[in-house]
Amino acid sequence: MLLIYFLIVFFISLFIYQIILAFYPNSLIEGMETNSKNKDKTYKDYPADPLILGKQNAGNIEYLKSQVDTLSSNTTDINQMETTISSLQDQVNALSTQMSQLSQSMISSEPPDISGATSYTGDDTTTDDTTTDDTTTDDTTTDDTQ
Repeated sequence: MLLIYFLIVFFISLFIYQIILAFYPNSLIEGMETNSKNKDKTYKDYPADPLILGKQNAGNIEYLKSQVDTLSSNTTDINQMETTISSLQDQVNALSTQMSQLSQSMISSEPPDISGATSYTGDDTTTDDTTTDDTTTDDTTTDDTQ
């Protein structure tokens, strides 16, 4: 019960925090972060010199080339992982086949053969001869003392 109250208070506090953020937005403009003390938050255009843009593009191309090179080195790792995963999948399939065969051999459709015991089929009507009763009473006896 205490956990439920804690969760209710937690979600209410999150809701209130979102309302506060809606009324008092952060003064940070995304993409305009600066560490200088002069927080001039206006966009400054590149100078008109076309050489600066060429250098910027060359830097971007160099960065993209390095990213492509890392992707090339990652493809060999990915290919190795694919072969490893496929061999692991084959091993798992073989294990599941073995488990299936084991379960079929343990639980077969035929009853187990137990030596010394006879199976009961349900239509066995024989009786044991050792338990017969040899004492019979005759109700037709007469009394001769009359």
